[in-house]
Amino acid sequence: MQQGTVPCAEDKSSDSKPIAVAAYMRVSTAEQRGKYGIPAQADAIEVFLEKRATWRLAGSWEDAGESGSTDSRPGLDQLLREISAGRADVVVVHSLDRLGRTEAAIWRCIWQIQDAGAEVECCNEVLGEPGLDRWLTIDRLARSVETDYLRIVARTQAGRQLKAVDGGWPGGPAPYGYRISGKGVFGSTLAVDPAEAAVVRLVADLVIEGGRTVTDIAGELNRRGILTRSGKRWTPTNLHRRLKSAAFLGAVVFRRSDKQWGGHCTRLDGSGRPLYGESVVIPLPPILSADRTRALQQALAELARPRRIPLGEYPLTGRIHGPCGRPYVGCFRSGDAVRTYRCSGWQATVSCGCVFLRADHVEPQVAQHVNALLASMPPHARPMLPAASETQRRLDLHAERVRFLERLAAQCAEELEGLRCQAQNSRVVAAALRQLDADQRALERVLAHARDWRAELEARVLRDVRLTDVLGAAAPDSQALLPSEQRSLIGQLQVRVDIVDAEFRYREGTKCSAAQWHERTGVPVPADPTDSSWARVDGLLRSRYRPHHFRSPLDLRAALTGMLHRLRTGILWRDLPERFGAAGKVRLRQRTWLADGVWAEIVEILSEEGEGTPVLSHATAPALSICSGRIAGTQSGISLGDRAVNPVRIS
Repeated sequence: MQQGTVPCAEDKSSDSKPIAVAAYMRVSTAEQRGKYGIPAQADAIEVFLEKRATWRLAGSWEDAGESGSTDSRPGLDQLLREISAGRADVVVVHSLDRLGRTEAAIWRCIWQIQDAGAEVECCNEVLGEPGLDRWLTIDRLARSVETDYLRIVARTQAGRQLKAVDGGWPGGPAPYGYRISGKGVFGSTLAVDPAEAAVVRLVADLVIEGGRTVTDIAGELNRRGILTRSGKRWTPTNLHRRLKSAAFLGAVVFRRSDKQWGGHCTRLDGSGRPLYGESVVIPLPPILSADRTRALQQALAELARPRRIPLGEYPLTGRIHGPCGRPYVGCFRSGDAVRTYRCSGWQATVSCGCVFLRADHVEPQVAQHVNALLASMPPHARPMLPAASETQRRLDLHAERVRFLERLAAQCAEELEGLRCQAQNSRVVAAALRQLDADQRALERVLAHARDWRAELEARVLRDVRLTDVLGAAAPDSQALLPSEQRSLIGQLQVRVDIVDAEFRYREGTKCSAAQWHERTGVPVPADPTDSSWARVDGLLRSRYRPHHFRSPLDLRAALTGMLHRLRTGILWRDLPERFGAAGKVRLRQRTWLADGVWAEIVEILSEEGEGTPVLSHATAPALSICSGRIAGTQSGISLGDRAVNPVRIS
């Protein structure tokens, strides 16, 4: 256990060593950000330091508008780096709830500060000297903080419940088709929004008419120039969410216990009931008549529902840019289960028309560029490597803390066992037993939080080990990382991908059977037939096919030359030059020869004339320009400087 060296609050000896103090302040709401929250805390800390002659304020760090339920915040993270650099010995907060609003968050903040090399002190509470008393004091205060927090949450939720029961709007955005009347005033309710109500009636008409899918209805709305509330084009997913909203159901349910779209639902207790109050049905001013609503529900039951699409991780989101200049985002195509990247302007009022990219085409190319960039850097200069040793150090310190708590809890258990047999005959022993039992329960609570934090640190160490193995290798392979880790690495390297070929259009479909045959067998595409080789091919064809095979006006030698030309260039059949004959007839002959096994014999004859060329399928991705900018260390804060990297063009 790390004991610390914080002096007593009353220690004002002039010959004591000066102690560097860091002030930490936090407010959780945007409302407090601009008012008295931070200044009030700063004044209290200043008064607290004036009473300690050897304490010197080294700096102040604050988190304005940051939640107290998290243990990672911008100001706190910067403070921890300052402590690790030896610039602070003590962290002073106005009260313990400035570190967090839950027990777990408070303990994690304290442990992070201790492991960085400092101790925590409060202006309005004496935490005591390091040891068992300090553990118990912090546990008592942390429980009080979380109790107050839960009381505030319960009071807020109770107010929302009462408002919903009275028919008011309990908060949040209004359902589609409605607006909040008296917003910001007690007693606000929902009223019909005329513009959105007209869209609701139109959608109801389109659904009840039947014969349409959600995709068809979304397309119809877009064709009529009707946009969503946020000003974007309608999508099947967005429209399906609206069809499940209050306007189409005739009422809104506050505290729905069933999972809604996206998996969101109200918090439930152990019995499966809503935690902060029963579900409430809030009546709404109707947009549709009762008969129309029933007809709509019947039609919705038969309406094709769009497939739930997993978004997954897309490491190149925001890194790809098309000709229009907008960034690309990850998009899952549910029709054929393909991960793609699409320009963020594809759903705009006027689509930019940028080509979409298949993820399995662009991601390997970027990974190849990243791997080459990392291989050109010295191992010690590669990003993300310094974090592994730091995380391991924090885990080692915390593991020792957990072992200390376990020994302390075991010691309490032994003392309790020894006192229980004496408690019947002595009031003093019985009182000691009650106190020791309370201390043990407190230690068990702290130990549970410590074990949870240790498990999280162990997961981080495993991640860092994986990163070290990949990025420390002589030939790094970034694709061995998880998608989220790839995204972080790509962000640090500031990789940018630009689509060079603005005219490219992704061509759907499968490869032709001849191209698949060449790729499967590894046989190259031979040269065009010469007079002598064509004579042998013509003899082969006449020995295998009846005369009617040669009565077509199609020139078979020109057709064979066209087949070879298409396999070498990767063009589509519709782009085959006219000199080779009608593309449809040439394609039909090639499929016939391939199905009959004649194509293999033709290729064997032509291959005797010399070496062939590899088959070239049509391009599946446009030419890309991939480059990298400034590289910065992750947790070490070390700037690796500018690296001049020439753009890599990949076609």
